[in-house]
Amino acid sequence: MPNTNKLILHENLPIIEVAEKYILDTLLADPLTGQYILTKLSDTVAVIWPSYLETLLTRLKKQGHTPKVITR
Repeated sequence: MPNTNKLILHENLPIIEVAEKYILDTLLADPLTGQYILTKLSDTVAVIWPSYLETLLTRLKKQGHTPKVITR
């Protein structure tokens, strides 16, 4: 029987990683930041909607966070 599971590879997908679980929970609960988070990958890592990365970074800075951006 053929394998019907498909593996999809996404490139250049923005993710956010925070130091503590409560930080990501707080970002998700905030309507101004939570709308830009596509899905959680773990308690401290989430996928961001690519088209909203800059908007989210601006919002995080306004909230006093100091996001570090790494591009490859």
